[in-house]
Amino acid sequence: AVVSDKPFAADAQQAQTLITMAERQGVQLSVYQNRRWDSDFLTVRKLIESGALGRVTRFESRIERYSPQSVNNGSGGGFLRDLGSHLVDQALLLFGPVTRVYAELDYLEKGQPFDNGFFMSLTHASGVISHLGGSCLQNTPGPRFRVTGTQGCYSVDGLDGQEASTLAGLTPKSEGERWGVEEHRRWGWFEQGEVRERVPSERGCWNQFYLQLQTALQSGGPLPVDARDALATTRVLDAARLSFERHQVVALSPFESHGIKSE
Repeated sequence: AVVSDKPFAADAQQAQTLITMAERQGVQLSVYQNRRWDSDFLTVRKLIESGALGRVTRFESRIERYSPQSVNNGSGGGFLRDLGSHLVDQALLLFGPVTRVYAELDYLEKGQPFDNGFFMSLTHASGVISHLGGSCLQNTPGPRFRVTGTQGCYSVDGLDGQEASTLAGLTPKSEGERWGVEEHRRWGWFEQGEVRERVPSERGCWNQFYLQLQTALQSGGPLPVDARDALATTRVLDAARLSFERHQVVALSPFESHGIKSE
C-alpha cells in the first residue's frame, strides 16, 4: 500500500495518472487527510447527520493564523493547496460534488511564487454553498466553522488541539483517553433565536486513519481515504486557481469527463 500526504498531486491530471498507475500495479493507494478526524469537524458532521441544524444552507470553514515564516514556504504548493486541500476535502465529504467555483488568492508581494491566503465559494450539486478561507497572515482569526441551517447555527473557534499536542511531543499512546479531548471552554455553540447553548465536542482521533488503514490491509475493508476523493479535491483546487487567474466563476462538468470551464 502507498499513503500520500495531501494535496496528493500538483493537479488533477497528475492525480489521475497516479490512480491509474496504482490500479494497474494492484497497489492500494490512500491519502492522509487527517483533518477528517478533527474534533470540531467530527462535531459538525454529527450535528448535520443528526438533523440538529435542519437543512444546511451555508457552510463556512477557515483556517487562519499569524505565521509570517510560512510565507513563500513551497513545501505544500502555497496555502491554497496546503491547507485548502483539507477544507475542500471536508466540504466534499459533507455535501458532495461541486458544480461552480469562485476563488481569490492573496499574495504579499507582486511576483510572489506562493499564495499566503485564499477565499473560495463552492456551489454543491446538493444546493449547499460552502465558503472556505485560509491565511497565514491573519492576526484575528474568524470562527473555524460556522454552519447555518434551517433549524439553527453551529459555530466554533480555534483549531483542533491534536496539532499542538503532536508538536509538543505527545501521542495517542502517551495520552491515552486524554488524546483528542477538547476542554469545555473550547466547545462550540448552537444558536437559534434566543437559544444559545454549548455543544460538547467529539473526541479528535487522527490515529483512526492508521487504524482503518490497518483494517483495510488485513481484512480487505475500505481505505480510510479513497484516492478518488483526493482527485475530486484536486479538481476543485485546479478550478479555484483558474477562477483567480481569469477573474471568473468556473463551472465543473460531470466528474467522469474531468472537465473544467469558465462561465
